[in-house]
Amino acid sequence: MFERFCALLLRIYPAEFRRAYGREAVQLIRDRACHERGFFLRVRLLMDLTIDLFATSLHGWQPGKPLLARIDGAPRFDIIEVHRPRSEALAAGMLTSILIFASFTLLFQPKALPNAPAQLGKGSGPGIPGADSHDSAQQAVATDPEAHHKLIAAIAANLKQLYVDRAIGQRLADALLAYDKNGEYESLDMAADLAARINKDIQTTSRALGIPRGVFIADVVYSARPLPTGPPPPMTAEMRERSRAALLQQNCLFETIETLPHNVGYMKLNGFADATSCQETTSRAMASVNNVDALIVDLRDNGGGFGDTALQIAGYLFDRPTYLYDPRRNSPVPARTASPISGNKLVDKPVYVLTSSRTQSAAEYFVYNLKMLKRATIVGETTAGHQHSGAFHRITDHFGMGIQEAAPPDNPFPVKGWEVIGIEPDVKVSRTEAFDAARKLAESQARRR
Repeated sequence: MFERFCALLLRIYPAEFRRAYGREAVQLIRDRACHERGFFLRVRLLMDLTIDLFATSLHGWQPGKPLLARIDGAPRFDIIEVHRPRSEALAAGMLTSILIFASFTLLFQPKALPNAPAQLGKGSGPGIPGADSHDSAQQAVATDPEAHHKLIAAIAANLKQLYVDRAIGQRLADALLAYDKNGEYESLDMAADLAARINKDIQTTSRALGIPRGVFIADVVYSARPLPTGPPPPMTAEMRERSRAALLQQNCLFETIETLPHNVGYMKLNGFADATSCQETTSRAMASVNNVDALIVDLRDNGGGFGDTALQIAGYLFDRPTYLYDPRRNSPVPARTASPISGNKLVDKPVYVLTSSRTQSAAEYFVYNLKMLKRATIVGETTAGHQHSGAFHRITDHFGMGIQEAAPPDNPFPVKGWEVIGIEPDVKVSRTEAFDAARKLAESQARRR
């Protein structure tokens, strides 16, 4: 009877709508009627149909027409026309909303839930109806002391068995187990705050053991999404070609290349793209600023990437092969620049590199070496401090850790790395002030030439 009434209500809709979507609408009504049983749910379904019918009657109905725009030979769908809702529809919607909220206030009666400890395992009962099962599981783990103990024990075992210096690994493991025994981690949820606290304790202990600042030891990470259980599948030729095409379409992450007044070159690079795809693009980018009197390289939004491209750009700044420190023992990136580069005029030009707290990984490799070699003036904020030169190990679905399993190469520089501490700028200003500060310095140097 209820479905028949809904079908009769549907017959009042415009004929064009019924011809286009009649069967789908009837099936939708049947599905909702099947699953939404009970007086209030049936009333809600009738209200939805009535409101939709009322709005359709006010401004009519016509099928939408997909609009296709073609740019540079590639199809792209765009919204070309935008229509504002008519005043009658807005008034009807407002009146309906008032009625719905008034009914909700009268009908809804909150029911107190008893406080109960969270439980884990097969014997757990069902969670609160409507709650996300993943969130419920996370809340349960967060309040389970045993989960903390197991996680700390697994991290300690990895440090003891895998850290390059077994004696130091043992002492790092003992320190974490002592913190856990004293209840230092009990108040922290099984999430990012716990990982940050463990990393802080690892760093504090390592400093006490004489490991220099900036050296990578281990890094515990938390992921809200489940961590993969194995290595990613190898890239196919088709996948590599798609990646290459996407990089070239983004100009290999070179956002801006221009010459400012006073012949100051400016280059904003938001990542170091794969050199196998972008070597020619990088060469053209450097050639476009070859005749400037000073160069600004903006890495404030550079999250890293491939060290090969960083090494390629650095090669334009030296007149002979120059060693760049890479903390990875078996790094695929060559140890020295390909300097000198034929026709290059940048070897004696002042260089200013803009940084922020977002500058990390391969971008820090670039900044670190230019600063240690005194080849560039670093302007902006301290970088992120993400060196991460070790091997990664999955511990649980949401926790993993990187560990320095092999001894890093000898570092000839006084600051032994940038892990955690980041790279301090020579001119410390906020990220928003960095460009203006570097531009003034560059113009001053350019005028002297």
